[in-house]
Amino acid sequence: MNAGPCTTLMNAGRNADDDEAGRRTTMNAGRNAENAEDDERGPNRRTTMNAGRKADEEVRRALRVAARRLPDLFAPGTRLVVGFSGGQDSTCLLHALSRPRLKLDVVAAHVDHALRPDSAETAQEVARAAEALGLSCELRRVDVAAYRRGLPGWSIQQAARAARYRALTSVARQLEAKAVLVAHTADDQAETVLLNLLRGAGLAGLAGMPLDETIEPRRLGPPLTEISADLQTHPLRLARPLLRVTRPATLAYCAEFGLPVIEDLSNLSRSYTRNRVRLDLLPALEQFNPGIRGVLARTADLAAEDADALESIVAELHTSLARTPQAGIVEYDLRLWRTQPRALQRRLLRHGLESLLGGLVDVRASPIEDALDVVQSGTPAQTYHLPNGVELCIGSSTFLLRLHGRARRPTRPNTWELEVPRV
Repeated sequence: MNAGPCTTLMNAGRNADDDEAGRRTTMNAGRNAENAEDDERGPNRRTTMNAGRKADEEVRRALRVAARRLPDLFAPGTRLVVGFSGGQDSTCLLHALSRPRLKLDVVAAHVDHALRPDSAETAQEVARAAEALGLSCELRRVDVAAYRRGLPGWSIQQAARAARYRALTSVARQLEAKAVLVAHTADDQAETVLLNLLRGAGLAGLAGMPLDETIEPRRLGPPLTEISADLQTHPLRLARPLLRVTRPATLAYCAEFGLPVIEDLSNLSRSYTRNRVRLDLLPALEQFNPGIRGVLARTADLAAEDADALESIVAELHTSLARTPQAGIVEYDLRLWRTQPRALQRRLLRHGLESLLGGLVDVRASPIEDALDVVQSGTPAQTYHLPNGVELCIGSSTFLLRLHGRARRPTRPNTWELEVPRV
């Protein structure tokens, strides 16, 4: 904004000999001149500037909250890898984290999924966008179509997610970064909660995506052939500092700082369930509550805190109820088990299964509920066959979970448990 007329008049006021009336008149004239200039540029400019400033503060506030909760990631000099697609959300996050006041060592990482003929060209465009911010960009190309052929039953989106997080893990390992940060927003959180509800979910599903998590390699799908195996054997620490920021705010932030945004047209395709939730379901719900996205995001925050508290209780309770007489067997005190509320029994059973299987792969709700009924009212020598080769055996004072007993064999390999975010 050209403030010349305002500055001249204000200076004239300051040079007046303590004439307060003259000072007020001159300053008011300066403000009127400034307002007149704004009026000439129109109200849309002022609205846009206000939206940009509000977005900047919203992003700053989210990073302050993340820094309080994850101080090790925001300590000066910490090296972080930022998953960078070039879209508005990741552009906002990359720019915000690279601001000098944070004193972070930030590296962008882009994964080319090789799903479009122009994907390599887009990857180069993304790299140039990172370089325009003064940052280096690590590029990784993975053949998702070929990767998916070895994973029957997986959708192309599942395969792309697994490959992407495998590739980001390798970048973080190679650069010795503390964590990978991704730009999931409050809108992404709302979509995730709705998707989980549509599939059927308990408290964990309502919790959506956590601010901070560590993902074991077995949960990331099979290793990529394009990347060295030794870079894919370590856990991935994944943080999401923008979960409290809305998607309109990230767009306004990019506009405020003049940041170019690379659009992914696949986000407009209704072929994908998440896109239909974003484009159709959420707008319909906004007819009932215009703030539904924020409501769902806050619900996820509360559910996550409750779920974490319950998991701590269950882990301690499992230690007092269970013993492992030999490998592949977990034994429980039957009397003490039956005194627990069913909600805790459910979590205890899942905890025991996870300890045997290394993860809850293809264990759905119905066999869990059936097994709980058997334990509660079963008689000695009664058995129940859980998925993945686990046999439940009722004794006189205890019951067992036994791996590879007489239980039916799994119908498909018990290997990969994909729990990475559905975005």
